[in-house]
Amino acid sequence: MEMKSIILFLFILQAIINGVNLVIAQSPKIDRHVCRGGDFRSNTIQKNRDSALDKLMVLIKNSSYNGFYHTQSTGKPEEQVSASFFCALNVVKGLCECCLKNVVQYIRKNCPKQQEGVAWDFYPYLQCMVRYSTGRKIFSVLDDWAWYRSGSDLSVSTVNLAKTMDSMLNKLKVKAAGGDALRKYASDSIHYDEDEHALYVDVQCTPDLKKEDCLKCLTKGSNEIRSFTKKPLFSGRVISTNCYVRYKHTSIFKASIDFDPQACG
Repeated sequence: MEMKSIILFLFILQAIINGVNLVIAQSPKIDRHVCRGGDFRSNTIQKNRDSALDKLMVLIKNSSYNGFYHTQSTGKPEEQVSASFFCALNVVKGLCECCLKNVVQYIRKNCPKQQEGVAWDFYPYLQCMVRYSTGRKIFSVLDDWAWYRSGSDLSVSTVNLAKTMDSMLNKLKVKAAGGDALRKYASDSIHYDEDEHALYVDVQCTPDLKKEDCLKCLTKGSNEIRSFTKKPLFSGRVISTNCYVRYKHTSIFKASIDFDPQACG
């Protein structure tokens, strides 16, 4: 069974065990990528792009895991390609390796020759992002020009989700932004509606961002996710090139078993 199928099964099972009142809702399918800037001006740029994406795969395999990797090709400034990868911190490294493998294949297919691109991949318990840019640096730069929004197909019976989320996010985004150069992440959980519902929230920035830029990104993400909490949906997440905001009514997943690379699919 593919890893995504296994994790989806666990997600649904936990929702049933928690006794959450679920109602089916509908959400449109949205492309998981954005490309811009026109086609590459030379074959060298495409080679540099592909080399940078390959380097990310090497970095995650051979480095300690902190959820963020960045690389930049050499050569003429206008032909240099910067690339970065961003993944959740609450899962084992192998899951993010799998996510990176899939999203790199996806961006190569859907942004084959464009000067700049970003793509996301999603599992029920994690999300990841890969991006690249030609002729300019992206490290330590707030550059959240592209966002992806993903809401659950399930809704939850409550009128207090948006208010509860706003209160939690006001604290979490400050905590995450105050992190160090390796980790800008925060999470929390709360019971609300007289303990009828349990809510789990986490936020994360790429750790290369300055404190004030991380806070700006998470503030924008907090505003974006209100479209889900006001409905209210069982879970939702918004992710950009620099940060994400996510909530669920089941516990945030943390794999406790060794990852099987053959399950990556």
